[in-house]
Amino acid sequence: MKRTVGILLILLLLSGCSLRNHQSSEDFFPTGTQQTLFPPEWTQGPGQEDPLQPQEKALVRCIQSFEGELPKSSPPRQYSYQLPMIDLWGAQATACNQEIENRFEPLIRQSLEAIQKYEVPVLERLSYSSFLRGDILTLRIDRLDSDGVTGVAYYTVNAETGEAVSVQALFAAAGVEGDPEKVVNEAAIALFTRRFGSPEGAETEVTTALNRTQAGLLPLSANRMHLTENGRLKLMLELFDPKGDSTIEELELP
Repeated sequence: MKRTVGILLILLLLSGCSLRNHQSSEDFFPTGTQQTLFPPEWTQGPGQEDPLQPQEKALVRCIQSFEGELPKSSPPRQYSYQLPMIDLWGAQATACNQEIENRFEPLIRQSLEAIQKYEVPVLERLSYSSFLRGDILTLRIDRLDSDGVTGVAYYTVNAETGEAVSVQALFAAAGVEGDPEKVVNEAAIALFTRRFGSPEGAETEVTTALNRTQAGLLPLSANRMHLTENGRLKLMLELFDPKGDSTIEELELP
């Protein structure tokens, strides 16, 4: 069994943002937005229109790298784990690095321990890519578990300072015009209407669900948003339904 161990960089500025397998209304919206996908939908390449530019290698570094053959896999399957860090000193970059370390390093360690015992690990693959659009750096982390569940997380920082990026800067980078709160609210209403019908003249349960969805959008935060590889802007929101349940949705802004 082959395994290549990446070397931890000197001057680690590890700090972070949180990535979850299962999202809930209690802890969703970490510093990095995440989408969990069912069934598996592994690595996607850059989009066809107006792609983001690949980031300079110095801005994101791989601090751990492992690969080899999964035990008890037939036909044989490879595991590959890459743990990235944002190589900037700003507060947002520091928070993102802490979150990435806190959430993924234990999973990598647990998976390697399972492999050593010839057991099935939690992770099959963990990889990353990053892109620049102007002075906005976007780090994407892709996760594939051994049970076939995949996750995608995005982290956004200013590529010059490592500090947080404003909502206005994200809108400008994606070419989205208009007042951000109004644009987001209208997009949320449109999504709600597509799912549950028009709230106009609807029963109290419907209007209450919409009101809860709208209330959860404020205050509007860049931590809920990320640029995609093709330069579009997406927003994570909690969508309530008339029964009182909710789901975490990813909404592309016009």
